[in-house]
Amino acid sequence: MIYEELTHTIIGAYYEVYNRTSRTYPEYIYERALMEELRLRGLSSTQQDSYDIFYKERKVGEQRLDLFVIQQVVVENKVTDRLTRLHKAQCISYLKTVDKPVGVLFNFGSETPDFHRLYFNPDKKPEHVTQVKDKPSPDWLYPELAYTIIGGLYEVHSTWGAGFVHRIYANACYYELLLRGLTVQPNKRMEVTYKNVVIGKIAFGHLIVEDKLMVFPVAIRDVADIRLENLKAWMRQCRISLGILANFDDVSLKPVLVKV
Repeated sequence: MIYEELTHTIIGAYYEVYNRTSRTYPEYIYERALMEELRLRGLSSTQQDSYDIFYKERKVGEQRLDLFVIQQVVVENKVTDRLTRLHKAQCISYLKTVDKPVGVLFNFGSETPDFHRLYFNPDKKPEHVTQVKDKPSPDWLYPELAYTIIGGLYEVHSTWGAGFVHRIYANACYYELLLRGLTVQPNKRMEVTYKNVVIGKIAFGHLIVEDKLMVFPVAIRDVADIRLENLKAWMRQCRISLGILANFDDVSLKPVLVKV
């Protein structure tokens, strides 16, 4: 295994912190305790470092790592009942950020110690999805346009997978659709109306493509938490009849068509 001795020491530090703390603290407390324990074991680490994120040579945002041990091993900390596939995917995304092969995912919220040692091969590039396997249905509104957009969304997801924040996916989708020759207008907010009067704006990044279709890239645990009626109200206000909602925080992309 790569960095077997180093990760063994890091995991030992995790056990020490886990056994000497309660399960009631916020994540940053465990993070600071783990950083101190690593220092006591002779390992330097940095906390919450920020790194530029590029999509096809264009900067689309920044990413922060919990801990980066001797600039070689990424450490991601969670406080939850159990670790999930999504947590693993998030940790892998951090390895992609710094182009390193090994990371360790720790959980300080479980009843018993829970961790995973993760490996990423920086030389193994993902297979880009240039088109959707299923042909567009003639029942779709703007079938060719929707087909092209969904292909672009799959391209972004297959390149990165889950783990980045919403704005990074939104920026990457914007750039990918531009590369596909589409006219794209990025928007950071949606207006909320009451009886045809605008009463405020809320932050919700989305794209308007060819003045015909809205794209809503999100990165949330459960896409069901998005109120489709709110999206539809905004689409009606903009006189757009079709939207595509895509949750990039899932291990597999499942675009949802939103019609008004």
